[in-house]
Amino acid sequence: MLSLRVILFAGAFGLALWALFALLDTLREPELLRSPKTAVVKGCDALETDIARGRCPELFCLKALLDRGVAPRDARFEVTSRASAHERELIEGLARTRTQPAPLHFVCILERGRVETAQIAPAAEIGELRRAFSAGGVP
Repeated sequence: MLSLRVILFAGAFGLALWALFALLDTLREPELLRSPKTAVVKGCDALETDIARGRCPELFCLKALLDRGVAPRDARFEVTSRASAHERELIEGLARTRTQPAPLHFVCILERGRVETAQIAPAAEIGELRRAFSAGGVP
């Protein structure tokens, strides 16, 4: 009877330990967490992995769009292109909502990982920003 209790206790302890490590592992994955009042980027404190280095600039861009109030809080974002030059990065994409039939075009410019520009703009204006960025003259 005692060995059955030990086996059950060890099994429960092992399951709890596995669940704890699984939770800790998911906390490290880069993600944008949203609430009605704020947005938080998690998993981007240290850009140690290739996934974090690739995904975190996009998440910082989306957070800036939400924080500055230029994108609706319920928007679903899709990054369509990225361009890098020296320590600057241009991120473009679409923001879709249930209430607006046409997607909104957004653009972000990051310098050394910090968002300098985050705006919703017409596609033509984004094209101009892209050309200026490629030429090295983005504001």
